[in-house]
Amino acid sequence: MLVDTKPESKIITWNELSSDWINWADRLAPAAEKINRHMVAAVDLEGRALARGGAPLKVLDLASGVGEPAFSFARALGNNDDDSANIPGISGHVTASDIIPDMCDALVERATGDGITNLSALPADMEKLPFPDHSFDVVSCRFGVMFCDDPDRALRESCRVLHPDGKAVFMVWAPLVDNPLFAAMDAVLGNILGIGFNQAGLDPFSFGNVDQAMMRLESAGFTGIEATSHSPAGRIPETAAFWKPQMDMLFGNVLRKSSDMEVGAINAAMFETLAPYIEDGYFQVPICFHVLSATRS
Repeated sequence: MLVDTKPESKIITWNELSSDWINWADRLAPAAEKINRHMVAAVDLEGRALARGGAPLKVLDLASGVGEPAFSFARALGNNDDDSANIPGISGHVTASDIIPDMCDALVERATGDGITNLSALPADMEKLPFPDHSFDVVSCRFGVMFCDDPDRALRESCRVLHPDGKAVFMVWAPLVDNPLFAAMDAVLGNILGIGFNQAGLDPFSFGNVDQAMMRLESAGFTGIEATSHSPAGRIPETAAFWKPQMDMLFGNVLRKSSDMEVGAINAAMFETLAPYIEDGYFQVPICFHVLSATRS
């Protein structure tokens, strides 16, 4: 099963997947919040606020999906019903964006339900941002830049809209070989449905090489580039099909057309492939990602 990978086809694909992202958003939120903290820490909001004389900060989140990490930055900046995550002494507003309007609508609905008031959302292509130069103190993007048709153009746009000395942070996947969940997903779907990341026109791991990724940020105009790598592994009961959220959000448009027999075979094969990661009755499968931070000079 081959998928057309032309740019307009990619937009159609993400439109088709938007319902899967919306479906899983609330259930994945606690886990998302944990890894988002690495991004919030990397941009040093306290330092940004000090440099701005205590003025409210402006954060732009790219490829926000249905709220991550935009919600984490909004909470860190306060002005929420539950400000327990607020960093004392700072405030500000988050502009969330996504190329898919349905994602933005769902994001706003979720933010309202969570009592987040210092956030707005609008559809935007991160390769052609609709903002003037020097508009934001911080630009963030979690697992999004690698899906652009021209990621380097998106990096240049991110740099352009930052204030001088503004900070950008990108969370990107480490190589496939370091992410056994995705490796299993790619192999199992390839064997059963004839589709994997390549056939779907997806390259989640194109920023996996840290040195090359840092060079791409430098070429886009950033300085002071830093990278950290993380490999958390949760404890998930061995009976749980814990791969289903990621599989749905990347291949849901294909899985919805699959037969019950195919879906059953996929789950059985995933259990078998990931069984070596079961310890004391729990899956402990690491996910590996990098956090890249940089400054606009």
